[in-house]
Amino acid sequence: MKPQNTQERKQAYWIFLGFYSLTTALLLAAVFFGMRVPYAQNNRLQTQVTAYEQQRDFAELFSTKTNEVKSMLDTINKAGVQAELLDGKISDNLKALNNMISDTIATKKLYQDMVQGLADLQTAKKQLRDASGKDANLSEYMKQIESLKSDLMQARSEANTLRLQLMSTQR
Repeated sequence: MKPQNTQERKQAYWIFLGFYSLTTALLLAAVFFGMRVPYAQNNRLQTQVTAYEQQRDFAELFSTKTNEVKSMLDTINKAGVQAELLDGKISDNLKALNNMISDTIATKKLYQDMVQGLADLQTAKKQLRDASGKDANLSEYMKQIESLKSDLMQARSEANTLRLQLMSTQR
């Protein structure tokens, strides 16, 4: 007793086996990629976190050094401070800040602008010190001018007196 639809059964069996294999392969591929993609994303995120932490550490170090320079700039024009010595320290710190900035930093232009701003502030403070010295000299010179003007007026009045005496003796 052999079934009459053996050929159809074989064909249905092979179709079932094909669909079963295809479905199993799809499930295995989904599981494989479901596991592989998160690991790849995790590695990428770990790289981004590491880069972020490095940028944060750099920003903190840069901020600390910047605050040191700002505090030095705040005290440079106070009385009793050796301005030239402090000015040299500020210049050294600005060079160190400039050397800290590398091409790998995403916000390189921002940091360069900050260093340039501090350098400009240092220059302005120096000009202010020089100008304040000129003001003291200017007031001294003004007093000297007034003194010389009064001496000149006195010399002119003596010269006029002597001229009058000379004219009166000649007559």
